[in-house]
Amino acid sequence: MRDATGTGRGRYVGILGLDGSGKTTVAHGLTERLENQGHESEFVRWRDIAARLDRVEFPHLTLRQLLVETWRTRYGGATDESSLRVQHGPPLYEDFTLARLEQAGSAYPVDVHRSGVMASALLEFVADMLIQAEFFNASVARGRVVVTDSYGYKNIMKVLRVANAIPSDDISKDLIARVSTFISDAYSSHFMQPDIGVFLRVTPEECYKRVTAQRGGVGPVEDMGFAGRAGRSSFLELQGALLVEYEQMAAKWGWHVLDVDEASPAEVLDAVNDIVVAELREARRTDGPCIGGV
Repeated sequence: MRDATGTGRGRYVGILGLDGSGKTTVAHGLTERLENQGHESEFVRWRDIAARLDRVEFPHLTLRQLLVETWRTRYGGATDESSLRVQHGPPLYEDFTLARLEQAGSAYPVDVHRSGVMASALLEFVADMLIQAEFFNASVARGRVVVTDSYGYKNIMKVLRVANAIPSDDISKDLIARVSTFISDAYSSHFMQPDIGVFLRVTPEECYKRVTAQRGGVGPVEDMGFAGRAGRSSFLELQGALLVEYEQMAAKWGWHVLDVDEASPAEVLDAVNDIVVAELREARRTDGPCIGGV
């Protein structure tokens, strides 16, 4: 097994796409394929880090509690039974997950507050920043390829867009707009950008077919259910707006864009793998000889 680039430094691969675009399937497949090709690689995501209950050093405990509070705040103020279960659930991560409260929240909460939904987005950003600093960067420095199934910008901006549509006026839309600008600027920084970015372009219509076929319906914050508008048209409305936004940011960041609406999972994985392997070869060519010797 060798380091990813032959230079002593690995690469961070970020994948962006709509809900149902196949990001997780691609990320898992890419990690496995890179390992088989001789590159040290790892799949990293927040929930998996949080599940390592034997780890108590910074930032493991913090990330576990942030995960709990992200869910509790997201349903803040909602009055329906399932939302109340999440809000009033156990404060400790172990108890929260044992109660399966991550799956308990409704996709259509009643009377949810903008402030809670926006707070959940900001907590996600805090967690993503910690993961970038303490996990991604550390693994890349050891020569590994780090793959994540959903670039943090994706979900945070989606949640903020939903918060903006919620009828309650406990916080202003002007504040949400300012926070959205901050998030866009933060993820445009060198620190938060992956070395290799891939945007999987799949239409909202195709994503809806996949999501409903796999799960029987949409999940929380995948449509405008938090704002009182549910159903297929609501999903297409939200995801359509996000598609435009993600495309614009992918172009701004210089990411690879793949139109994979009609491609099979195997074809998508082949295309992404080709991009990443080509980038790793280029890194070996331009970054100089291996630091540690290969």
